Amino acid sequence: MSSRTRATCSSRPSCPTKCSRSVTAVPSATAIRVTPFGGLTSDPRGMAAQVEIAAENRSDSLALAREAVFSPVADGAVVEQTVRRLGEAIGLGLIEVGERLPPESELSVRLAIAPMTLREALRILREAGYLETRRGRGGGTFVRRSLPQQPAREARRHLARLTVEELSDLMDYRVAVSGAAVALAAERRSDADLVALEGLVERMAGLDAFAPYRRLDHRFHLAVASAARSPRLVAAETAIQVDLAKLLRLIPESAEMLHVSNEQHRELLAAIRAGAAARARGVMETHVRGTADFLVGLRLGKLGES
Repeated sequence: MSSRTRATCSSRPSCPTKCSRSVTAVPSATAIRVTPFGGLTSDPRGMAAQVEIAAENRSDSLALAREAVFSPVADGAVVEQTVRRLGEAIGLGLIEVGERLPPESELSVRLAIAPMTLREALRILREAGYLETRRGRGGGTFVRRSLPQQPAREARRHLARLTVEELSDLMDYRVAVSGAAVALAAERRSDADLVALEGLVERMAGLDAFAPYRRLDHRFHLAVASAARSPRLVAAETAIQVDLAKLLRLIPESAEMLHVSNEQHRELLAAIRAGAAARARGVMETHVRGTADFLVGLRLGKLGES
């Protein structure tokens, strides 16, 4: 998205060593702060390894990032990690609104956690307003179509915790990673990648509500990274989108902002379609710098209450 507007439990089911861990108290819904950011990228090296495994098995758009969502959870604070990972994936649009999660029996095996641990994590997400359970034929656990939104004051507090230097560094890193990703996508994309990107651009163009727009925006940038066919770039782009998701609530919600962002997405898509790597990188830098300029300016003294 651009803002430029002209200015422990017993051994896990899949544990190969059948190790045993002491039982710890299960957190309550209020003990874990549910936020759609912070679970997928706590270990970037692990994330890269997860998407490398996915790359061996799937080539469809977003497969690399989506596979990481349902890969085994690391040891330690398993309930919290599961809550944060699934919540983060929902926030980034990797699990879409209205989508049904895999059955609990399958999901607990894929995450390599005990069924009781998974049920507790799902309960917390239901109570926080991210998931709902439907009974009967076609039932299961679904992502709610109306999701809770991060209050603007929380986004401002997060921005205030960053120094201008840290924020600028994040944006410089995004220029490097996202620029490389889109350039490689222009060289390596498949026809299926193009279809997926075209669909996302079309869906964004039809939206005037900002919360679903932001989720599709995250999804678009992750799809671009997936089209680059680089698991490490997917991992890096995912980490960037997680950080951005904490801040994009501060971007002005205006029709002009949506228009500019949509035009830049169309330019990115056209460059990828044409195989124009240098042009794609240039458009991405303009796209990223628009957001960067706004957030840095806000951090320099425009943190007013709303």
